[in-house]
Amino acid sequence: MPVGLEFEKRVSAKKMPFLCVYKERRKEMSNKNTPYDDAFRTLITDCNRLIIPLVNEIFGENYDLNEKVMVFSNEFFITDGDDAERITDSNFSIGGRKRKYHIECQSSPDGTIVVRVFEYATQVAKTDSENSLQETVFTLPHSAVLYLRDSERVPNEHIITIDTPGGTVSYSVPVLKVKDYSMEEMLDKKLWFLLPFYFFRYPLNKQEKDNESIEEMKKTYLQLWDSLEDMVQNQIISELEKSAIKAMCDKIATALSEHYENVKKGVDAVMGGKVLDYEAKQIRNDERINIIATLFKMNIDEEVIKKEYPDQFEAGKAKFLSLQSASTV
Repeated sequence: MPVGLEFEKRVSAKKMPFLCVYKERRKEMSNKNTPYDDAFRTLITDCNRLIIPLVNEIFGENYDLNEKVMVFSNEFFITDGDDAERITDSNFSIGGRKRKYHIECQSSPDGTIVVRVFEYATQVAKTDSENSLQETVFTLPHSAVLYLRDSERVPNEHIITIDTPGGTVSYSVPVLKVKDYSMEEMLDKKLWFLLPFYFFRYPLNKQEKDNESIEEMKKTYLQLWDSLEDMVQNQIISELEKSAIKAMCDKIATALSEHYENVKKGVDAVMGGKVLDYEAKQIRNDERINIIATLFKMNIDEEVIKKEYPDQFEAGKAKFLSLQSASTV
């Protein structure tokens, strides 16, 4: 009998409602990506340097912005009986250290987040386990939860307690709340990763009836665009990072304001209209295609080029061949 089914049969009747809610919630999440999920994963994938100040803030670390972020496979299959469901989230390390991090992005407390955190963490630990004939070591990642919406029910930390045959072990899962940071604090602390989620701070029901609040929101974002542009000019962030932040601000604000006509007009007035395939990403792809063509011209081994630039390899090779053909005409 699968472990998940055996566990469910052993729990008390008192806990059964929670398990039912949890399983339904997990099925719902496995089949649905929200705009904030997409924004979170896009920034992790395309601009992973931005996660470093957030890790420093949550875990009290002191990583340098220039350290390399390694993003690992973030898809695991959790099996309950005949059902296989995917859980997807962040899984990364910084600066070549063995320590891994896992941050869950959560809109509001739903009663299942700690179970999901632990479930995901054990999958990472299983993947990275170290085995000898006598002992197997499972190392859990450093997990945290990023809460987007304002709620009195959100705790300052979650505690995970595990009763084992060898004793009881507890550890803290830190919580970071977007509501605790103003736009100025996000910029001052270099918490650029949080900027797309700032829109969650707005009480849209009230704002829909308050034109002054909408105008203030527009002013806030126009000032943000100016700040981002200044940071690009001063080489603090890249053009890609600026465009990614703006595109994800757009994506989240557009989705959240969909059912608020007046707020949506304000959003449309200040957002750039770009989504996942944003302009700077195309600029980066074009630059890499040119680099690949140049490497071919330098007679660099094809396998070396392909390993370094797998996504743009074919396009870069085609450009090299095209340039080569044109030069022989």
